[in-house]
Amino acid sequence: MTSPEKSPRIIWHAGFIVDDLEKAMSELSAGLGLTWAPIHDIRGATLDGPEGKSWTLNSRVCFSTDLPLSLELIEQDPGTPNVRRGETAFHHLGYWDEDLFAEEERLANLGYGCVMFRNDPDMDLRRILVTEGPYDILLEATSALVPRVGLEPFYPKKGN
Repeated sequence: MTSPEKSPRIIWHAGFIVDDLEKAMSELSAGLGLTWAPIHDIRGATLDGPEGKSWTLNSRVCFSTDLPLSLELIEQDPGTPNVRRGETAFHHLGYWDEDLFAEEERLANLGYGCVMFRNDPDMDLRRILVTEGPYDILLEATSALVPRVGLEPFYPKKGN
């Protein structure tokens, strides 16, 4: 039997930083035939980081709705962690978890440093936790307990 620490995480999205959200959606729709959930305006939302850092966002995001893997497009937001890492638009891999506080501790024990997180203002939990994993890859633990309209098909199935 596999221990919970070693069980594979369910990767449900890959995040990309783009300069023009609508243009990127259009180009990826043309090339890959993708459809999109409504654009989510995150301007004014707060991201927190280690050592009391905090950023107020001024951007929007959108997720493709085609299974099996969603593409998340994030408008670049200078002065926050939501910027390009080098020349690539690739930003992070996102996976499901139910306890992001415990996940942060587990990843810290592996040497994966916290980059940013976002708590849910209505629930006593974290919505997202972004850490820096091996090979300079950002990993986003996403709470499976927070509803995201239009993205229901990507949620882990009960019993997985």
